Amino acid sequence: MARYLITRVLYGVLTIALVILLTFMIQYMLPGDPARTIAGPRASDEVLAAVRDRLHLNDPLVLQLWHYYSSVFTGDLGESYTRHRPVLDLILERLPATALLAVTALAVEMILGASLGLWEALRPTRSWALAATNVALLSIPPFALGFLLLLAFGYLVPIFPVDGGTGFSHLVLPALTLGVLGAPYYANVVRDGMKDALASSFTRTAVAKGLSRRYIVSRHVVRNALPPSITMLGMDVAIMFSGVVFVEAIFGWPGIGALQTEAFADVDRPVLTGTVIVAAVLVVLGNLAADVIRAFIDPRAKVGAL
Repeated sequence: MARYLITRVLYGVLTIALVILLTFMIQYMLPGDPARTIAGPRASDEVLAAVRDRLHLNDPLVLQLWHYYSSVFTGDLGESYTRHRPVLDLILERLPATALLAVTALAVEMILGASLGLWEALRPTRSWALAATNVALLSIPPFALGFLLLLAFGYLVPIFPVDGGTGFSHLVLPALTLGVLGAPYYANVVRDGMKDALASSFTRTAVAKGLSRRYIVSRHVVRNALPPSITMLGMDVAIMFSGVVFVEAIFGWPGIGALQTEAFADVDRPVLTGTVIVAAVLVVLGNLAADVIRAFIDPRAKVGAL
């Protein structure tokens, strides 16, 4: 188990290092002068030179990369061009709101998707109505469903507020937008896993022993069908952080996605790259947690990874 965890942690560190390299190259290749953006259009040459020296913009590329890595790994993501505050502070202020939205949306899609997959797996025939609904949901982009729910339940039937905020009433629509769109994935994975487990030899043995249907499903079938869903949960963290940008902007949810949207409009490079790095760290941590949970539930996972 220790070797399995060390391997996963090393893969995560390598992934984060590559993301940091990518964000550095994006900043280096983007047009424009960061010193001019910070100092203003009327800054003198002396002020611009001082800013470039502070940001190491006159150093060779390799030295700039070294300063960038050393700053990021010590928690220094730079200073916002427009807000004149450390980027890490801005992100940490918005992180709890995004975490709440992500966790709620993951709970919605897991509970809804697992319930539908379990229901369909225990049916003698497949529900084509459910299959058509899954395909329709998989075809809808998050921003389209978000605008539809906002129009239906924010304006036509004003049940939920549309002014933005972090209250429970403000959380419902964005969480449903992300959760409902992710439910079909879990429904299909749970259904297929349940079908395979129901047709396996250990299930037939349990039936031959005279065990009850409830006991067989809860103790044997569900446990063997659960690991793929846990793996998908780790991958879903990445999908969640890509979809949350649009959803937070639509519903006025003050999270990292909204901060990223504002930074893009302001051409605030440090905030943009800082949100990408923090999102990468969270995705790696989410996948690591999913791998560990799966290893405890299914010991074959850690054996196959070594």
